[in-house]
Amino acid sequence: IELRDRTCVFPWCQRPARGCDKDHIVPWESGGPTSSDNLAALCRRHHRLKTHGGWTYTMLTPGEYLWHSPHGHTWLRDRTGTTDLSPPTVPSPADPPDQ
Repeated sequence: IELRDRTCVFPWCQRPARGCDKDHIVPWESGGPTSSDNLAALCRRHHRLKTHGGWTYTMLTPGEYLWHSPHGHTWLRDRTGTTDLSPPTVPSPADPPDQ
């Protein structure tokens, strides 16, 4: 897990995996196995945020994770970094233009 992930797999986190918790992606109490296919490195802060803060993620391939925030944003986290997959938000005009 440490060799595969290298760092905490939370978006933008760079804490080394060797000091991270090993998180069950599918929680153990929900039937998630304790195996490398269901474990990922999360630093303690992000482990707590995932467990108690409404964040979810899945492993797409070994070392590639899809994260969802409780606010509907989505990120792809892999060995090269973090990619924001959420569509850009465009502010709506306060008043329609004059015709």
